[in-house]
Amino acid sequence: MARGVVFLGTGMVAVAALEALCEADELISLVVTQPDKPKGRGRKLSPPPVKERALELGLPVYQPENVNDPKALERISSSAPEYLVVADYGQLLKGPLLKLAPGGAINVHPSLLPTGRGPAPVAWAILSGDRETGVSTMLLDSGMDTGPVLLQESMEIPPDATAGDISGELSLLGGKLLVKTLAGLRDGSVTATPQDHEKATTSRLFDKEFQKVDWADSAVRVAAKVNALSPFPSARAFLGGKLIKLLRARPLDMSGAPGEVLDVSGEGFVVGCSEGAALILEVQPEGKRAMDAASFVRGGGVKAGDRFDTGD
Repeated sequence: MARGVVFLGTGMVAVAALEALCEADELISLVVTQPDKPKGRGRKLSPPPVKERALELGLPVYQPENVNDPKALERISSSAPEYLVVADYGQLLKGPLLKLAPGGAINVHPSLLPTGRGPAPVAWAILSGDRETGVSTMLLDSGMDTGPVLLQESMEIPPDATAGDISGELSLLGGKLLVKTLAGLRDGSVTATPQDHEKATTSRLFDKEFQKVDWADSAVRVAAKVNALSPFPSARAFLGGKLIKLLRARPLDMSGAPGEVLDVSGEGFVVGCSEGAALILEVQPEGKRAMDAASFVRGGGVKAGDRFDTGD
């Protein structure tokens, strides 16, 4: 059997990597993804995005509950992988699995390692006020994003950009970098460079308490939280006791009482903070779809003089 790539991925970020491999005519012998999960009010089983795209591309799909289970190892080994390629998969790959491919397991990670290890590097880059981020390809080892780096490419974080915006750009960038990495490993032009662990930073997921917007914070920090948590899990505020998810914001040099709606404009509405004010540009009102904040204003959702409450 000709050796191909076994691809492990689940979410939309991984779809771009899978498509890039196919466009480069990589032989993908197997696509491994997470099991279908119930979604919506009816709790109907829904396939992960990678499964849907893989089937459209005519690729074989395997969905083990535990990818490190002996049966899963046997199934993956039977595909004779040259490399394992991992992008947004969602399970930790343990030693026996990592050893199945002679070329190793290549991971696409959305940060400039060693900064941004962990599950939410894009959000943490925005929260930290970084103006640059990027994508890395690396060889997986037993640690959390600690393996040697193969290639990296950087990109600017534009003002008002959300984690969703940046993740979409990085997924496309990562797909191209992955193709370049595989070609370089085969011709010897790409080699692994150990990370400087002393310079490592680690991201983490966000709890519900962190999602609440504190208008007593500065406008810069409020806007960073809104953009970093968008579209999921989203920053949350309450107006008249109703939940409003805030999805995009920009700090302004204005002053006013924290939590008070100071102005409504063509772009959205302005809320006072301890330092400056936050212009809210996109929202998702409770029970409704996401919309630009200007539409929310025109629909009577908010007006100058309104005040956000804690929602506790």
